Amino acid sequence: MKGKPAILLVYMLNISILNAQLTAVEKGLHAITTDAIMAQLGFLASDWTEGRAAGERGEYLAGDYIASMLRLYGVKPGGDHSGRTDYTITGAAGERSYFQNFSLIRALPSGEPSVSISIRSGDGTRTINLANNVDFSVRPLYRSVRTEAPVVFAGYGFRNEKIKFDDFRKTDIRGKFILIISGYPEFADKRLTPHEINTSLRAAEDYAREKGAAGILEFDPGLLLAGKAPEPEFLNMSPAERSRGPYTYRPQYYLPGKTMPDNLIRIRISAAAAAEILKGSGISISEYIKHAGQNRSYDLPMLSGRSVSFSSDAILSQVAVRNVIGIIEGDDTDQAIVIGAHYDHLGMKDGYIWNGADDNASGTVGALMLAKALKATGVKPGKTIIIALWSSEETGLLGSRYFVRNPVIPLENIRMNLNFDMISRYISEENKKGVDMTYTASRALFRDITEANLKKYGIDLEVNYHPSDNPPGGSDHRSFVEAGIPVMRFKPGHREEYHTPSDEIHTIDQDIMEKIIRISFVNIWDLANSEW
Repeated sequence: MKGKPAILLVYMLNISILNAQLTAVEKGLHAITTDAIMAQLGFLASDWTEGRAAGERGEYLAGDYIASMLRLYGVKPGGDHSGRTDYTITGAAGERSYFQNFSLIRALPSGEPSVSISIRSGDGTRTINLANNVDFSVRPLYRSVRTEAPVVFAGYGFRNEKIKFDDFRKTDIRGKFILIISGYPEFADKRLTPHEINTSLRAAEDYAREKGAAGILEFDPGLLLAGKAPEPEFLNMSPAERSRGPYTYRPQYYLPGKTMPDNLIRIRISAAAAAEILKGSGISISEYIKHAGQNRSYDLPMLSGRSVSFSSDAILSQVAVRNVIGIIEGDDTDQAIVIGAHYDHLGMKDGYIWNGADDNASGTVGALMLAKALKATGVKPGKTIIIALWSSEETGLLGSRYFVRNPVIPLENIRMNLNFDMISRYISEENKKGVDMTYTASRALFRDITEANLKKYGIDLEVNYHPSDNPPGGSDHRSFVEAGIPVMRFKPGHREEYHTPSDEIHTIDQDIMEKIIRISFVNIWDLANSEW
């Protein structure tokens, strides 16, 4: 028995000597283990967190767990000051918590929208009530609206400076519903690229909004029904396969602001409803299409005496949510790197828990593992590191957008954002070590250090580099791109489990996940400890 303490002492001394011989980066890499990754992923993607829907019990449970892990790793809290839970925090005295609290507005359409056409003539006014999902369909506005406005016809509603084509050139659209044909003039196919055509089509709505139009009425001359028939319940499809019927919408969430949301009314109407509006006006749709398709001028008769009434209702409520924020202070507190990932997912619906193992328990664990590795170095980084786990990404990147509008340090001090979103599935069965790296083109250094570190540390990844002046994607890095902050993002595959109940922990690839975490750690360490 007397020999055992001596053996233990020798063992501990050997471990201490071994640790002393490791570099700071090697200590950090040693902290990134498969067991730590899977332990955290196993809880975050379990049924206990109920799919982590924004503002629901499961997301709050996940948030508490994340804060506990940050505390375990020695990361200081970087959220609101204690005792403050509203979204107007300006930095009151008191200790910080790990939570950045804020409120969302939750909007859900109520009942069915209504549309009617009024046609005035010498004999009086004739009103036609249109049937929802038969004569018209409308994208939900998520707010209560009552409006009546005259109608003007504007052809395709197509504008393009390059080919000198403008359906709005002689039309006053302010305060009016614009009746347009779906599509664009045929000759544009020979003069414009598909991208230029699509850009012009999208720009038409922006132009209508800018000029104060009441809304857009769009029709296809060959479309007899404006809506979509619901799928019969007896088909008994799985939740992943079943599409929503015409009258059921998911709630929409948005951040409160000083102005009301600007939702232009856009109504799709049937060919028959359009014919009622145009009846007796002298406007020939076939003649317009023929002339416009050949880029020939065609003077349209004025459309007068027609108006459209529209109404819709919505129920609005507040939802309390929170980002989880930790800070690793660097020698330079005026320069910071934000490592972020969203921890929310789609919650529970259709009798299933949508656990979101890849989307985005994997990215959440990635951020936590970088926190663990950074603290395990035992060295204070040059730049400050902010570990940020976002709420409400699935509802419109709202957690990261709130942070950018209400940063815990001055926004100009943030040098870059590393975003983790879905990092645990390979691209395909044939390619199990390929990843895409999207990054801000002006930061060529991001690619340089990645190439160097993959080789230096023997990380077996095949990286496809995608520099961009405006890095694309539907994830939280976009909030930083829009604020002019450089970004870096690693992403392997977008597999068939995406946004289905099948996104479970047994489908993830822990090997590629660990490799992405490792290259991200050494990259961030280099960027935090160098001038650039």
